[in-house]
Amino acid sequence: MAEEEKKYRVGVIGVGRQGSHHARAYAVHPRCEVVAGADTDAENLELFCERFGARGYESYEEMLACEEIDISAPVLPVRANADAVIASAQAGVKLISCEKPLTARLADADRMVEECRVRGIPFAAGLVSKNRPHFWQALEMIRSGEIGQVHSINIYDGCGQGGCHGPNLARHFAGFSAVEWVNGWVSGDAFSDYEEGHEKGEAGFGEVGGHIRFANGIDCFCHFRHPWKGVEVVGTEGLIFNDSSSNPDLHLWKSRAGKEVQGLADLEEVEGFFPVNPPSTNPDGSRVRDEEGWIAATDGMSATVQAIVDTLDSGAPLLLTTGEDLQQALEISIAMRESARRGGAPVALPLVDRSLQYFPRKARWHYKKEVNGVEWYREAMRQIVE
Repeated sequence: MAEEEKKYRVGVIGVGRQGSHHARAYAVHPRCEVVAGADTDAENLELFCERFGARGYESYEEMLACEEIDISAPVLPVRANADAVIASAQAGVKLISCEKPLTARLADADRMVEECRVRGIPFAAGLVSKNRPHFWQALEMIRSGEIGQVHSINIYDGCGQGGCHGPNLARHFAGFSAVEWVNGWVSGDAFSDYEEGHEKGEAGFGEVGGHIRFANGIDCFCHFRHPWKGVEVVGTEGLIFNDSSSNPDLHLWKSRAGKEVQGLADLEEVEGFFPVNPPSTNPDGSRVRDEEGWIAATDGMSATVQAIVDTLDSGAPLLLTTGEDLQQALEISIAMRESARRGGAPVALPLVDRSLQYFPRKARWHYKKEVNGVEWYREAMRQIVE
């Protein structure tokens, strides 16, 4: 097989509900082949092997030792992410793509990112809206001055899941500038380490908001006391926004011809500039399926796999959310909560104390089969393909 036709060998770690969706997106890509899966849940593993014709392993350590894996795809409860990513890097895979959020502990995030960095392994992390190509197009527009000088970004989001939506998007649209300081506030108990109460029954810190000052002079304001969600990138000559921090649809508003922008009345929408992403559900609420009866991969999932293949082919940087992105988003979110613990006082970044932690919701940290129940989970697994 010619080099340009080479298929990348994919090993999925965590082959349950979401792991199966990831595996399907790889399986339908002409340059990828799902060769193996690892899971401690024998029921999930048997079904995965049957559906994908892959070899199954009871542990990812065994899979990584026995298989030549190009792409390691940990799709796990967050508590298991750090060890799986580090083991994959140490096994010498070519690329790692894990799901969000990255982890709960800053020290673990540091280890994950560093382990990949020293080995030169691209590290993708999280299926999020900015993985779509038009989010990168929007960033290039901002850099080229298409909407004028950007001074502020508004994020309407509670900064949950370690900031993998809101603060991550803020960094993206701020051009990945370093953060100088933040201040912040929370809706719950600032002295909790948990987004919602779990583990030992602690109260949760709830939603987190604040002010992020980037080194390039851009200010980002994270709001959670609003009935709507989304992001607004405000320039002197235009505005880019969506209506949910996890919504893939972007809108562009620009200055009306010949008018100096003094307010919204001086802006008009540029119709059709960004693509409208296809719906993932039908009008009756059922999931859109492909011709083989599988729940159709979202365009974001497909774009993620394509970007991974492009990077492996060319060696170019990943046009995706990376492990470093989610490391930085977690640090920003923790810093805002630390500010709330200090009565709103500014907190400088980088944080010195790397032992700080920020646990996501229980259903993210733990296995959903344990949280939502066996029957719920079995039905969700059954519905993946008709």
